[in-house]
Amino acid sequence: MTFFSTKLRYAFSQTQVAKRFLGSFGGDGPVLTCPLHQPTSMLDSPVNVSARLTSDKYANTHRSLKVLSYSTIALSLISMLLSLASATEQTDAKASVQSATAQLPHLLSRAPSFNTMKLSPDGKHIAATVTVQDKTKLVFLDAARMTAVGFANLGNSFGVGKFVWVNNERVILEVVQYHPWVKQPVSYGDLFGINLDGSKSKVVFGARAGEKVTGSRMRKAESVYAWGSILAAMPEDDSVLVKAIPMTKEGDAFAQVYTMNANSGVLSGRVTVPLQYADILVDKTHQVRFAAGYDENTEQLIWRNDDDEWVALNKHKVDSFYPLSLAANDHAVLGLDRAGADTLGLVQLGLAEQTRTEIFRDKKVDITQAMLTTDQQDVYAVRLDDGLPSYVMLNQNTEEAKIFKALLESFPGSALSITSQSEDGQQWLIDVSSDINPGTFYLYDHGKKSLEALAHRYQQLASTNFASTDAIEFKSFDGKIIAGYLTRSPQAASHKPLVVLVHGGPHGVRDYWGFDPEVQLLALSGYNVLQVNYRGSYGYGGAFADAGQQQWGDAIQRDIISGTEWAIAQGHGKAGNVCIMGTSFGGYSAVQAATIAPDLYRCAIAVAGVYDLPLLVQTSDVAERQHGRDYLGRVIGVEPALLQAHSPVNHVHKLKANLLIAHGKKDERAPYDQALSLKTALDKAGKSYQWLDFNDESHGFYSEQNQQVYFSKVQAFLATQLQTN
Repeated sequence: MTFFSTKLRYAFSQTQVAKRFLGSFGGDGPVLTCPLHQPTSMLDSPVNVSARLTSDKYANTHRSLKVLSYSTIALSLISMLLSLASATEQTDAKASVQSATAQLPHLLSRAPSFNTMKLSPDGKHIAATVTVQDKTKLVFLDAARMTAVGFANLGNSFGVGKFVWVNNERVILEVVQYHPWVKQPVSYGDLFGINLDGSKSKVVFGARAGEKVTGSRMRKAESVYAWGSILAAMPEDDSVLVKAIPMTKEGDAFAQVYTMNANSGVLSGRVTVPLQYADILVDKTHQVRFAAGYDENTEQLIWRNDDDEWVALNKHKVDSFYPLSLAANDHAVLGLDRAGADTLGLVQLGLAEQTRTEIFRDKKVDITQAMLTTDQQDVYAVRLDDGLPSYVMLNQNTEEAKIFKALLESFPGSALSITSQSEDGQQWLIDVSSDINPGTFYLYDHGKKSLEALAHRYQQLASTNFASTDAIEFKSFDGKIIAGYLTRSPQAASHKPLVVLVHGGPHGVRDYWGFDPEVQLLALSGYNVLQVNYRGSYGYGGAFADAGQQQWGDAIQRDIISGTEWAIAQGHGKAGNVCIMGTSFGGYSAVQAATIAPDLYRCAIAVAGVYDLPLLVQTSDVAERQHGRDYLGRVIGVEPALLQAHSPVNHVHKLKANLLIAHGKKDERAPYDQALSLKTALDKAGKSYQWLDFNDESHGFYSEQNQQVYFSKVQAFLATQLQTN
C-alpha cells in the first residue's frame, strides 16, 4: 500500500456531513452518520455541474432542480410529483419562515421526503426509502425518468430498515415493526426480499421465514430465532451473507454468519464468530476472515486462517478498534483505533505476521470517516471534524480520489456523501448537504462529467432560508478548551435571547456542524443557539472522552455553564435571559445546570431526561445486561453519595428557572418514573413547571404529530420566558 507524504486538506467554510445524535447514555442508541464512500473511475477533466447551485443559500436551489416529491404512497398507489413548476408553486406559496414563525413547528417536524437513495448495480433503477404516516417505506424508481416502477408492500404494521441491492432486480431489506401503543419501531431480526416490480416478495430470514415442507425434497426457508442483519451482497449467485445473533436476554450470544439465497431464503454455510458484539469482515470471495469484538469484557481481534481456524491477534494492543476492510489481497485489515495514542487514527494490521502500520492520525481530533476505493483495498481520504469538517487526501493518484476531489470542488461549502454507484463506475448517487441545506440528491454521470439534481431530502423546506452555524471554541472553568457551535438568529430584534441546546449521550456522542431541525426552529424563532461539545463528548480523543466519566453532575455541567458565560461575554445573550434545553442527557443537563447556576438560566426544557441516578440503575434497560451495568458503573460511578450528589431531584430547591418537562410513557432508556420522580421533588419544593407527556412515545420522538406538538410547546414556552428587548 502506497500513501503519499504530501496530504491535501480540503476544509469547508460551511460544511458538515450529518448530525450524529444519540438520545442514549452510551453507544447503543440510533446514530445518524454517513456511510463509507466507495466511488470508482478516473476524472480527467473538471466536473460540469448541470443545475449548478447558484447561491450558497439552499433556498435558491429549488428552481434549478428536477424535483422529485410525493403526495401519497399507499399500498395500492404511488403518486409522484415530477413537475418542477408544480413543486415550485407549492413551496413558493408558503409564507417565508422569517415572517411566519407559527409555521415552523409544522415544517420542521415533518419527516424527510426521502431518507436515502441507492442505485441498482446497472444504474438503471433507484431504491429510495420514504416516510409515510410515521412509517418508512421502500420505493423503486426509474433512474432516467425518475418515475415510480414499484414499491415494497410489507403491510401497515411493518417498515423498512437498512437494505441492499442483491442484483439488478432484487433487494433484501431489514424489517422493523410498528405497534399501535408505541411510535418507536422495533426490530425482531426479520429480513424481507422483493423484486423491483413488487414480485417474489417474502420474509426470507427470521422467526417468520419458515415454510412447511410437504411431500417434497426441496430445501425450504427455515425459522431462525435471531436478530438478522445484512453483512454483504453476493450478486454472482443471487445470495447475501447474513449476520445472525441468536436471541438471548443478554444479547451477547456469538454471531452466526450464513449464506442465504436471496430468492428462497435457504441458508447454508454457517460460520460462528467466537466474540460478543462482533464487527465482521469478509474477503473478496465472501469468506468470513476477521472480527473485532469482546471476550467477556476484553476487546479482542481475531482472524480466520486458511484452515478455518480462528487466531487471536494478541501481539496488537487494542483500543477502540473499528474495522473498515480487508486489504493487501486480504492479508491485512484496515481500521480505526487509538491504541498507543489519544486520537482515533487509521492503521493497517498484518494478519498472519501481526504487523502494524500507522497510516494517518490527527493530533487533535478523531477520524470521523474513511473513504475506501472500489476494490475495498485502500483508503484514499479521511474526514476530520475539528469544528468545521475537512478532508485529508491520503492517496491523490487513485481514480476515486481524483473524482472525489473534483466533486468537493463542485460543491464548495457543502458536505458530500456517496450513497451508491453502478458496477461499471459510470454513475454515482450523491447526497449533498450543509448547515443551511437539509440535503439534495444528485446523479453523477462519469462519462458525461455531469451532475443532475434529483430530489430534495426535505421537499417541504425547499424555499426556506435557514440560519448559518459557526464553529466556536472557549476556555472552560479549568482552562480546558471546549468546542461547540453558535447559530445566530436572522430575526431582526434589539436583543436576541440565548438558548443553550445540550446534546445527548453524553458518551460516544457529539454535536456536528450541519442541518438540525431543532436548531433551526430556535434560530428562526428569534433565538441565538449555543451547542457545547463538553468533556466526555466523542471525537476529541480518548483523554477528553474519559474526562467526562463520573462527571455528569459536575465538570460536564461547568463546561456548559462556561460556554453560556462565554456566549454572553461575546454579546450573544444576557444573564438571566437564557434558556437551557435538551433531550436524554441533554434533559438531565437542563435541570442540573440550572441548579448549579440558578441566576444564569431563566428557563429550562427537559425531554426524556434522567433526574435520579440511583433509580436509573434500577429501572433503565441499559442495566438489564451485564455489559450495560458495567458501562453505567464506569460513567456515572457506583458510590451512593456520588449518585445522590449528581441527581437533579436532590437539588431542585435551588432552582430559579421555570421548567418545561416532556417525557414519553413508553421510555425504557430513561423510564417515565424519572419524570415522575422529578415532578414529586418539584412539588415538594413548591416549584412551578409545565408538564407534557406522550402515551405512545419512548426515548425521544418518533411521531411527526408528537414532534410538532413538542415544537409548538417549545415555541410558546420560550415566548413567555425570554425577553427580546
